[in-house]
Amino acid sequence: MKQPTPLQLREAVEAALRDGDVTPGTYTWPNGAQTPALYTGDPPEGVTVTGLEVLIPATPDSDVISTFAGAITIDRYPIRAVAHDGQSLTPFFTALASAFRSVAAPQVLQATDRYPDQILVTITP
Repeated sequence: MKQPTPLQLREAVEAALRDGDVTPGTYTWPNGAQTPALYTGDPPEGVTVTGLEVLIPATPDSDVISTFAGAITIDRYPIRAVAHDGQSLTPFFTALASAFRSVAAPQVLQATDRYPDQILVTITP
């Protein structure tokens, strides 16, 4: 099975969020431009964010499974959502779980003094 390109994965995540009525927050770039807070990789220094931030890895994590027919590689994408405004992350998880064929149990990272609530959802497209 052919794995998605980073752009295809981003579009699939955007569609899942849209279908789940989940609205990403806003990035404000150093030049004042604003875009949805949905990024492949890590946003550059100087970008500020409000609301729900969604970070998609530029490259997948891979598992290699040996079988009688040879090795099989399974790519997984750990997608992180950060609630900069304190909103619930459950709708984000529900949207991804409804859209992708394989979604691992989420890893929830509770807020600390330095970081807001986060959730890591690993999907296998």
